[in-house]
Amino acid sequence: MKTWSVLPPFEARVVQRDRMRIVEVDGEVDILTAPKLAAAVKDDHAFDALVLDVARMPFISSTGLSMIVALHRRLARRGGGVAVVSVQPLVKRILELVGLIDALILAADVPTAVKLLGHEAAPD
Repeated sequence: MKTWSVLPPFEARVVQRDRMRIVEVDGEVDILTAPKLAAAVKDDHAFDALVLDVARMPFISSTGLSMIVALHRRLARRGGGVAVVSVQPLVKRILELVGLIDALILAADVPTAVKLLGHEAAPD
């Protein structure tokens, strides 16, 4: 008997650098995968700045967008922010349509995002 996986492939890799969290997203963010992303960005006051590397994220649903908006608001109240890195064309269009393109920091790569958020890049 063949079994089918209902969950699409998804992974969120996390790196913590002092008060900055960098999350590399691999896969679509939708109602099925959003809990995994939520676990990676759980705001337990361990970070004030968040970099989302979405080079391998071809789509984001309203569930994922809501999560990013909530994080943006929470971190902004603490003087931090959210930067989104390597945005694919469809995701960029979605951010434009919902009005988030000007609210978030968009960067070409992680080192640029780190600088735009006002954090020094730690040596690797």
